[in-house]
Amino acid sequence: MELHRSVSEYFHGAVTDALKSQHVEVAETTEFYLVNLLVEFTKTTGSLDEPLALKLVHAQEGSLDERVRALKDMGDTSLYMSGFFADSLARKLVDVDYYIAMGGSAYRQLSGLVTATRGSATDFFREVYDELAQKFPRFVDVLTEIRTKSNFASGGNLLRLYEEYVRTGSEWIEKRLKASGLIPPEVLGGDKKLSH
Repeated sequence: MELHRSVSEYFHGAVTDALKSQHVEVAETTEFYLVNLLVEFTKTTGSLDEPLALKLVHAQEGSLDERVRALKDMGDTSLYMSGFFADSLARKLVDVDYYIAMGGSAYRQLSGLVTATRGSATDFFREVYDELAQKFPRFVDVLTEIRTKSNFASGGNLLRLYEEYVRTGSEWIEKRLKASGLIPPEVLGGDKKLSH
């Protein structure tokens, strides 16, 4: 129980700091959701094994509750993978842009499904999922910052950051690279995002 509390506290601080650093304003409920998402992914990685396309199939079938669970899993997995494993996604058939598109879409659909249900938690979750859908790429940057701050030490990591920046055009990574002196500011002034 003590470990869970310290993990929650760690991620609460990390999420709060990254949101401020990224200049992302969010509802308190969405910040709480992000902290819990990170805590949950420290406990299990089982849902990371199933391809997003299969998660999407499950999200289209079954009862309303099953569809809500499948879309939530799809959105959460996409956000986590995009923020914490973008570098490994570059070596896969689908890249980070695919995860960002699928995750944003999952949260958007989830917001609609939750709106159609009744209950005291409906407004709470609708607002959270709606904000996650609207700001999905910004939340990817927030998670990327959390991941990178936890292991940003060696030159090898700087090289990986540069490669990730070339793939994603992340504003946060751009700032880190500028601060490290790796990319002259005039190079960053143009269109950063590569097409996929």
